[in-house]
Amino acid sequence: MGAVPTKASAKPTKARERAVAPSPRNRLDPVRRTLTAYVAAALVLAVLTLAGILVLGGTLGPFITLAGVVVGAGLVHRSATARLAGARLTGEDRMMQTLAAGMLVLCVVLAAAGAVVATLT
Repeated sequence: MGAVPTKASAKPTKARERAVAPSPRNRLDPVRRTLTAYVAAALVLAVLTLAGILVLGGTLGPFITLAGVVVGAGLVHRSATARLAGARLTGEDRMMQTLAAGMLVLCVVLAAAGAVVATLT
């Protein structure tokens, strides 16, 4: 009579291998997490810029929006560049970094344009 395979000696299936060892694709490395947070913060700042321009009225509203956007963009950019200092960035990483920095610049320009238009009218 042959030996009956036990649970411990059974050949592992693909489902068991996936459950035991997490796939490297499921977790982002720290550089990608930082870049993702950088892009997300730039998007949030863009939404806040548009909301500030539309919601805040009066003569000081656009300047309050401009001041908040400049401070927010500076903090986000400084934090992200400090975390990415010395990291090896791939082409995709540099593209994400440029995208986020460009969005921050556009937020500041849009807030400044809103302040100028509010001043002229």
